[in-house]
Amino acid sequence: MAPVRFGVLGTGNIGKQHIALLRSGDIHGAVLTATASRSGEAVDSTTPHFQNLDALLDAQLCDVLLIATPTMSHVEAAQSAMDRGVHVLLEKPLAMSVLQSQSLINNAPTNLQFSVMLNQRFHPAYATLKRLLDEGVIGAIQRYSWTMTSWYRPDIYYQVSSWRGTWPGEGGGLLINQCIHNLDILQWLFGLPESLVSNVAFGRYHQIDVEDEATAVLRHHKGMTGLLQASSGEAPGINRLEIIGDYGSLTWNDSQIILSKSDQSVSEHCATTHQMFGMPSFSPEVVALPESTNQHAQVLQNMTDTVAGNAQLLTPATEGIGSLQLANAILLSEWTGEMVNLPIDAARYESLLREKIEGSSLRAPADTDVEIDMEKSFR
Repeated sequence: MAPVRFGVLGTGNIGKQHIALLRSGDIHGAVLTATASRSGEAVDSTTPHFQNLDALLDAQLCDVLLIATPTMSHVEAAQSAMDRGVHVLLEKPLAMSVLQSQSLINNAPTNLQFSVMLNQRFHPAYATLKRLLDEGVIGAIQRYSWTMTSWYRPDIYYQVSSWRGTWPGEGGGLLINQCIHNLDILQWLFGLPESLVSNVAFGRYHQIDVEDEATAVLRHHKGMTGLLQASSGEAPGINRLEIIGDYGSLTWNDSQIILSKSDQSVSEHCATTHQMFGMPSFSPEVVALPESTNQHAQVLQNMTDTVAGNAQLLTPATEGIGSLQLANAILLSEWTGEMVNLPIDAARYESLLREKIEGSSLRAPADTDVEIDMEKSFR
């Protein structure tokens, strides 16, 4: 069978990571056949490079377009590719808003594969937590708390970019860029909340207009609650997820998962014990995690296998809306001072976002030396 041909749009930091994976030979059945970027700089002398997307599509060199451009161009690029009969793998987020992403998905031809780079679903710890919760290891979930402040970014991260940390370029900041991964995992593990209320800071730590700190209280079905705290201005930062259930707890502390479980449910013990200060007996243990693998490679491999007819998408574009629901809802609550119900009023959010975009602009990138180590960007 002929290999699945990938074209990559965008040769910036993350684009180069995907290009390297496709050239490595680690994605079985895939081959890099074309690249395109605004800069016009070819990645190597053997791969055809184009100045824009139209030229790449006109060359008919790819079966799949991997879009690794700034958020502001995601919708237009993905729609253009699908209109030309090309499958799409889109970097996160799908779009700036729920309304934009829903429109894009609704217009996607049914004969094409449309996937989103939700790579952290392949993180060994998050995949293990998903399995344990699906198995009901700690019973009915009562609450969770996630402190995700390990997304520290210094000012130069924004200064050398025209689009990062701007309303026109990203449609937000911390929530839609860095924490979009955590928000996806959150709704993957627990489902979307019924409502939330938030407190958000804009440009607290950086010279930007968008958010760089957020706290939200989430209310789910049957009384389950969640607390989310996030920041891109705090160092060294914390990545700690605590999940409390009727039979105990699961705690991820960014290095290991600790399961603390009782043979008796807390609700049963509470209702039946005669010991005034009694407590169920718990047995803590460290949960074994599967070996870590390249998460982006797993998404690329799944897309390759699906296009070849040998698999089904594990991260279809429809799965990318949940994280946008949360990101948009947290901003909407701050902007309106109200508790926001989910799914959000997508048209209302879009109107308020447009006001932010029209009242702002992209920046002139600073002309300065910058050291880039992409491995340090992954949390």
